[in-house]
Amino acid sequence: MNGTTHQKVGKLRPSQVVTQHGPGAVVDLPDLSVIVAGTDHWFVRPDDRVPEPRLERFLRVSGLYRPPQPAPAAFGGVPGYVFPGWLVCPHARCRLLAPVGEFQRVARWGSIEYRCARQDKHPGTRQPQAFPARFMVACPRGHLDDFPWWEWVHGADAGPCRGPLELRDLGQTGGPGDLLVVCTSCDQKKSLALAFDRQRATLVCSGRRPWLGPVDHELCAEQPRTLLRGASNAYFPIVASALSIPPWSDPVHTDINPYREALAQVDTIEKLEAGIEQGFYDVGDLLDRYTVEQIWSALHPEPETDRGLKRDEWASFLHPERPSDPRAEFEVSRRQVPPRFIEEIADVVAATRLREVRALRAFTRIDSGMDLGERDFEDLEIKPAWVGTSEVPWLPGIDLRGEGIFVRLDEPTLRQWEQVPAVVAEGAVRKVAHQDWLALRDRQPQPFPGMRFVLLHTLSHILIRQLALDCGYSASALRERIYCDVGDDDPMAGLLIYTATSDSEGSLGGLVDQARPDRLGALLLDGLRACSFCASDPLCSSGDVGGAAHLNGAACHACLLLAETSCENGNHLLDRSVLTATAGRDDLAFFSV
Repeated sequence: MNGTTHQKVGKLRPSQVVTQHGPGAVVDLPDLSVIVAGTDHWFVRPDDRVPEPRLERFLRVSGLYRPPQPAPAAFGGVPGYVFPGWLVCPHARCRLLAPVGEFQRVARWGSIEYRCARQDKHPGTRQPQAFPARFMVACPRGHLDDFPWWEWVHGADAGPCRGPLELRDLGQTGGPGDLLVVCTSCDQKKSLALAFDRQRATLVCSGRRPWLGPVDHELCAEQPRTLLRGASNAYFPIVASALSIPPWSDPVHTDINPYREALAQVDTIEKLEAGIEQGFYDVGDLLDRYTVEQIWSALHPEPETDRGLKRDEWASFLHPERPSDPRAEFEVSRRQVPPRFIEEIADVVAATRLREVRALRAFTRIDSGMDLGERDFEDLEIKPAWVGTSEVPWLPGIDLRGEGIFVRLDEPTLRQWEQVPAVVAEGAVRKVAHQDWLALRDRQPQPFPGMRFVLLHTLSHILIRQLALDCGYSASALRERIYCDVGDDDPMAGLLIYTATSDSEGSLGGLVDQARPDRLGALLLDGLRACSFCASDPLCSSGDVGGAAHLNGAACHACLLLAETSCENGNHLLDRSVLTATAGRDDLAFFSV
């Protein structure tokens, strides 16, 4: 990560830049705080492209690019701006609160410091290092700005006074009421006790988008809220992902990546062949491994995404083909279903090699953006904040490699369970709760995904928690991918538990090894028995843990909830009662244990 002066100030993993620390996110570093710059300011190279035609077509972008990495002794990395733009001197005799430009900038190896410049407050001592102000303001449309310190202490109709401000800490309760903003010129002062009160703070949104530039802004009528600099609701990434499946999992799609830009203007295979023969197009050693036809097909793929990203993946899991190239990124094989669950489970597929591509579409603030799945922003009437301007036709992306276990439930058994009167009645209750939850957050009505989804999602969480005990991976390193559709023509009812990492090729095989029928059967049986009881029962089994207008039944942190990186649906729509009998009820269980 680099500041606006091309000075290295910190480090982030590439996967973080495409998720929780993407463009628009505020990152706390040891010496300062920065906001990750938008993609308009990124400098990406052709080698940074992440090939995944299916996801590119779905997102309607020209490409996906990895976060730029700095080369040795050269400029590079992800740019950022200092934010918040106000700093505070921590010295008890000073407590200066001022814009960053009023502090002395000191460049250090790999970082930047800002030191207080008031000599009269620090006589004979080393100038103390200043630190970012703890408060900022944001609105639901993603706008972000410094807390309005001048307006706060002087009132909405702030006069011409621009005397030095100080942020004094009374140190009585540790809350915002202890913080007092004082103007030493006109002696105006005001506590921050009401800064978080939306009704009485009466803040006005400036429309600033500091990740797109220091002066970028737009008109906005939303009322902003005061946030702490490290608040968890300051940034919610909206990520789309896809698995590389045949034929796009063939290694030719990766090998051709360095030459893709140079060959982008070739419009026929005849021109490509003639250009290679006459030396106009440099394809390196590609012809030693691939034919011209294979190169052309990789340059101009025709992914069949009309059925949907997950629908194509579903078909690839159910009809696995042995890859012709041992380097292929998709290698799966059927395994025997555990005899104990032969009635409930139809297929088990072990994925010994997987490649997942994730792309950062946009982000929200204040309230998390619900999982879009394969829907678009227009369909949900969501107005997120963009990671770049419309002039940038690509999105940040990253590819991850790992392994996984795919499980498909038996469709006739599932249909029979969905028709049980208790399940039908519970589905009606959950449907109302789903609409109440959306209305409480001022979101447009969306169809309830059904009890089938609740069953699959809950089963996925149980498997992840049990696998973490047996496969050697932590629960936060495992992820889920739910395949659910009640369509009469080709319904889907399956789940994929997988692990993927950006800093290693493949995986250790510990997860795939659990797909053996004896191990998977024992693992699933232990998980179902464990979810029959919870440390929070009877409160958890009664479904009262989530409070009003919540989406879960018998589910809490002690029994079902996972890390945000593992769950694709925000830990919503979970209920232990649909798997097995619990202390609360025994009429919804799909499995009999």
